Amino acid sequence: MKLAFSVLAVALLLVAARAADPLPDGQLLTLRMGPSPGERFRQVVFSCWLPDTPGPLRAVIIHQHGCTSATPEKQPPVTLDAHWRALARLHGCALLSPMYQVDGQCDEWNDPDSGSERALFAAFAEFASQSGHPELRDAPWLLWGHSGGSSWSAQMIVRHPRRILAASFRGGCHKQFGVPEFRARFAEVARELPLLFVWGKRESVPASSHFVSWVPMNTMFGELRAQGGKVGRLIDPQSEHGCDNSRLVIIPFFDAVLRERAAPGVLVDCASLEAREMTAANRTNPALAWLPTEALSRVWREFSQQGTLTPIKPRLASPQLAATREANGQVRLTWRVEPALDGGVRALRLQRDGAPWKEFGPGAGRLLATSGDGPPVGLRESGFVDDSRASHSYVLSFVDVAGNESPPSETVRLPLASL
Repeated sequence: MKLAFSVLAVALLLVAARAADPLPDGQLLTLRMGPSPGERFRQVVFSCWLPDTPGPLRAVIIHQHGCTSATPEKQPPVTLDAHWRALARLHGCALLSPMYQVDGQCDEWNDPDSGSERALFAAFAEFASQSGHPELRDAPWLLWGHSGGSSWSAQMIVRHPRRILAASFRGGCHKQFGVPEFRARFAEVARELPLLFVWGKRESVPASSHFVSWVPMNTMFGELRAQGGKVGRLIDPQSEHGCDNSRLVIIPFFDAVLRERAAPGVLVDCASLEAREMTAANRTNPALAWLPTEALSRVWREFSQQGTLTPIKPRLASPQLAATREANGQVRLTWRVEPALDGGVRALRLQRDGAPWKEFGPGAGRLLATSGDGPPVGLRESGFVDDSRASHSYVLSFVDVAGNESPPSETVRLPLASL
């Protein structure tokens, strides 16, 4: 253990982001760590965002990428994502994005014995010390996994069942759920755990290279439900293996679980999408999926049909906008956006002097996230520099997945730059 922490000390890069911004949004910390002797990953970068809500943190949302060598450049972490931050802020949770680099196969990180389990706990110890939140060491987890990240999450559930509040798997787990002995161990500890299994419709056919997970995951789903397990099943009709817009159900799923942990939940028919009564027979019917609330079942039904959502009465809050004049005369604009959980952010719109000026984000009809569920280009930063030295007024708004536009921010204006 002394050697592990000496390696950690050498590899440590821990910084608070945007400390000087006029609109700080929580605390963003980064930690780079190399392996201890005998571990198989090459390097890991942990990105951790902590909300500026008062009191101790309630839990940690761990957002685990799939089988790739991930870097902040290739796999932008969700700690930069306004949508995931909104969920974490609402419930007083930290948001953690581990990014592993390997020289060979996925199991060099997504097998907890490869060193990823040790690294995770070491990261929590450092973040707890540096952030002033000692509860990070022992806080419970919500696990989100994509593909190989689902495999890692399933194994961590078996290893640490008492730490898990809920989990969502986006494909994956064929090496775990394809083994009857593992499924038995998983069912024993996860039967009462709120779970959401998510697939893309196009990976449900043998022609897909990701079909390998379809039968094992459905087998695990059926065995859990036959035992009365609290597990939901979501098929994205528009996607293959990419995460696409699945966060539109997954984020509200986590929200519902955190709000209604003691609620019995509701049952829905996987084929017809209709609600079913919570009878004794239906509680153990594998043809029915479990969802935490009636409101979530409506979101699930719409997404299952369309692959997206159209919020009817969007709860959109005005973003905050600030402007500062830098020494060279340029204007630095910074903002803070808090989207609705069922709508997210599709674009940011800046006006200058009362006219449309800049738009950031994927634009109309595009997905809210990268294939790995990271923030897309244009939505990874919370600021922009205007190189004009003139006096201008600025206003910001944002657009959700359905094209609903938020109320505008307050207008900000800076005087002419001094010559």
